[in-house]
Amino acid sequence: MKESIGPTCRCSKCNSLLKASPKATAKKPIRYRFNFMKHMDLRQSNYRTITSISYLTEKYGEKKAENIARFVRCIHKQINSGVNRISDLQASSILPWTRVRLFLLLVTLSQRGGSDYWMGKEGEMKEPARPSEPRERKPQDKSKPYGTLIEEIMRQNINDNYREADHDENYVFSSIWANFMEGLINHFLEKVIIPSSERKVCQQLYKPMMKIISLYNEYNELMEKSERNGFLPPNQEPPAIISSDEATSIEDGKLQTAQRLLWQARQDIPKTISKELTLLSEMYSTLSADEQDFELDEFVCSAEEYIELEYLPSLIEVLFANGGTLNFWKIMIVLEPFFYYIEEVADEESPCYDGDSAKPDPRVVTLEKICEVAAEQEWI
Repeated sequence: MKESIGPTCRCSKCNSLLKASPKATAKKPIRYRFNFMKHMDLRQSNYRTITSISYLTEKYGEKKAENIARFVRCIHKQINSGVNRISDLQASSILPWTRVRLFLLLVTLSQRGGSDYWMGKEGEMKEPARPSEPRERKPQDKSKPYGTLIEEIMRQNINDNYREADHDENYVFSSIWANFMEGLINHFLEKVIIPSSERKVCQQLYKPMMKIISLYNEYNELMEKSERNGFLPPNQEPPAIISSDEATSIEDGKLQTAQRLLWQARQDIPKTISKELTLLSEMYSTLSADEQDFELDEFVCSAEEYIELEYLPSLIEVLFANGGTLNFWKIMIVLEPFFYYIEEVADEESPCYDGDSAKPDPRVVTLEKICEVAAEQEWI
């Protein structure tokens, strides 16, 4: 029976990491049928120009241009993959109410953007109106008639306390624009920045992780060999004191000494590995947070102005130019969630918060993550 040394990794990657074949984990590239740059009519806009690497490099410099290009590729990938999951039949069967809602979102988005995003009604510079923080949702009063379409969109997706009588149109335009911006940037954060920062951190922690796994494997091999040879049963403790009277021979004394050392190792090594796992997990959390903040700040400094002043106005122009086509409706369905960007607060009564027993050991999660990234990046 193999003795456990504490939090054992559940995945097979960690135990077989040294023997794994890098080619076995290689991912096949995904090929998309729909391609935004190929299948959308871009002739009436400057979209192709402002997203070209030559234009971006000349205007923003090589470093900022690369950050912007990564963002554009990320949005294109999301649109392409989303459109390919929607059939022509689904797109042509969209209900009239849904078509009106989607088109109204685009129209409302077009009312605030570019340099106008930073201008008030009188032309003065101002900070954009950000949507209110999500509040606790209350049951709707069914006795009251529904408001206008824009009021219902604002209530259901951005601010459930919204009333047209309390806010002017500038609030509506700025809120939808700000939410859409947040949605796009948050998507880029999840799909590009977080994985990139994880790879960098995992690379830094790869050697410490391998030392832990090597120690773990060596220890278990020693235990298995000892138990298989009957050197010391797993649950048997050696004599507390070895005296010359008790030892019938020199060999017996050596055996008792070795048993005592092995028993002590069974107590000490798991504690050492446990401490190393804890340290590894803490380092991973700290480094990941720092790296994500750094990359996000760098991206925002590089791309925020471009997204506001150039990318979104041009994207809106392309969508209007292709309005009514099946691809247009598919793209609007793909983009719709970005209009409703609000970070959801986890329910404290959900099972994941119901005691520590329901949560995986964060040290094991960290070890699995580093193993997974190591396999994907073929560091082995």
